[in-house]
Amino acid sequence: MWASAAGVLVLAWLAFLVRIPAPVQLPAPEAGRSPVGLVDPVVIERTMLFDLTPLFLPTEFNSSRKPYVPREPGTAFAGFPARLTFAESGLALHLPPAAAVPENPAEALAGDPPGAPFIGFGRSDLKVETLPPRGAYVEIVDAGSGKRVFGQPVADAHPPSPSPWRPMEFVAAVDPAGLVGPVVATVSSGAGDVDDYFARYLAETLRVGQRLAPGFYRISVGP
Repeated sequence: MWASAAGVLVLAWLAFLVRIPAPVQLPAPEAGRSPVGLVDPVVIERTMLFDLTPLFLPTEFNSSRKPYVPREPGTAFAGFPARLTFAESGLALHLPPAAAVPENPAEALAGDPPGAPFIGFGRSDLKVETLPPRGAYVEIVDAGSGKRVFGQPVADAHPPSPSPWRPMEFVAAVDPAGLVGPVVATVSSGAGDVDDYFARYLAETLRVGQRLAPGFYRISVGP
């Protein structure tokens, strides 16, 4: 009995503690101020105006889509007025007088003959003579005066190299007894064996020491 009485007292005390909250009165909105919604058009336009996107890109502020209506075929220039160069009637063209055409080619040549038009009629082809064989061309120039003292092809020269070679130059010193030492190559042909061959050829075969007067000479040898 004592326990039941104590439980009833505890339940009564707990029921006294639990209360229903009173309703809260919200303040009325002030006059002249409209509530801002979740999406405000003014804020959106202001954000777009301060956007850092380059202005040359198309936006709704600097471009718009225009409806495209295709034209009918043949009406592309229908809206432009006609600008006629010649009148539709009474066409007047200032043309030069008509030239008289000769009846045959002989009359055309007689009016303005191109020099001797029949100079090649009845002639045969020119006979081309075969050039004499040569192994090289030798030219000797006096180094002091620049005077050419020798120049002719040589047929008995046979360079050892079958490949093409470039023109070369030598310097030779001659005294009353002949060559003063061997000839010296100043410009090479690009092949060492060809240079050595013509150095010996000038001294031993062509004998420039016996052909030339005392002095200094520049010798050019080409293909």
